[in-house]
Amino acid sequence: MSDVQGPQVGPVFAFTAKHAATAGFYREVIGLGPGRGADPDASWLTAGNADVVFHSPDDRETPPEVRGQTGFVVWFGVDDIKGVYDKARAAKAVVGDFFGDYFFARDPEGRYVGIHVNEEHGHGHDHEH
Repeated sequence: MSDVQGPQVGPVFAFTAKHAATAGFYREVIGLGPGRGADPDASWLTAGNADVVFHSPDDRETPPEVRGQTGFVVWFGVDDIKGVYDKARAAKAVVGDFFGDYFFARDPEGRYVGIHVNEEHGHGHDHEH
């Protein structure tokens, strides 16, 4: 178990039809290492303190408005996923559905973020998709 408490940065997503070539750039130029995911429609890399994932723009587990952007989606891990979801919903920031252990939101300037439960708090969702 980790000694880190509170919100943590989780995987950073980018959506591209050229996920293998894009991941190659970050691997070869930036020096990111191989990641843990085994999805043929995504390329997982690791930056030491967070995963960087290049997903197909056809990823059906992500709302279309999120996967349609060209920037990165930063993920934040939280201990109380339901409480954070309720706060985001009250702020009218939720995008798409609540998946039990993660959801997407949009900040006041329009940036999409993913919010997931911290791994220490257990869940049944496989994040290696």
